[in-house]
Amino acid sequence: MSATNTNKQPVFVDRPLISRVKITNQIVGTATDLNVQGGQSPGILVDMDATLSSDNNSGGIIDSIRIVRNDTNYTVDPDYSVNSGTSGTTIGLVSGQTVYVEDDSVVTGNIPSGIGYYTYTGTPTSSVNTALDYTVTGSFTRSSVESGVLPAVTFVVYHTRGTTVPIPADGDYNILFAKNLAVGETSVDCSDVMPELSVPVPQQGNTAGLGSGTPLKARAINLQRGDRLYVGVLQKGVYNTTSGFIPGAHVVAQGGFY
Repeated sequence: MSATNTNKQPVFVDRPLISRVKITNQIVGTATDLNVQGGQSPGILVDMDATLSSDNNSGGIIDSIRIVRNDTNYTVDPDYSVNSGTSGTTIGLVSGQTVYVEDDSVVTGNIPSGIGYYTYTGTPTSSVNTALDYTVTGSFTRSSVESGVLPAVTFVVYHTRGTTVPIPADGDYNILFAKNLAVGETSVDCSDVMPELSVPVPQQGNTAGLGSGTPLKARAINLQRGDRLYVGVLQKGVYNTTSGFIPGAHVVAQGGFY
């Protein structure tokens, strides 16, 4: 054991590891199949010396993978909402503020484009919310309802061994787990779906569902030298074409080398 070892359960690591990749059009699978299909190319998340070119790498462990959406500007946080509960309320608007018309039946002003997000572009004004002129050629610009929703997206993590090219053959990708970013979620941790390690956790934790005498176990990914982790966005739901997840998401893995 070297003098630089630090205690990172369940193994000792010499050096910290952090690796990240942005996923956009690195699609994988189909609506019914998680496997990498012909012509698809997930992104490399962790390369544990797949080419065996380093003498300072004996493998490593990944105990944290986090996915963070890149499309924070895709969400619309309205300043005012127009519905049956707020109908008739006087509001004050300055340029750049947004009104979410979620029920256009209560609007008495001009609203030819129906429900949606209307961003004010005029001079400061004060008016009854339902009496405003919401024409998009006037003092508002309109965004669709969909533009204010972060849709669900599924990411799949794969393991390869003994491949030296960045894009291995289709059958070389082995599924480790899939993780879903739910509607409206901006980030998610993957610890709950990572593989369990055989070494018990040396502290107390959540024992719900465990039988008598069943040890608690950590979740992480042990990588041998020569291994790689890949990640891609699943073709599913509204993202079911080769365009992938255009707003993008950042995937960050942390762990250590040993």
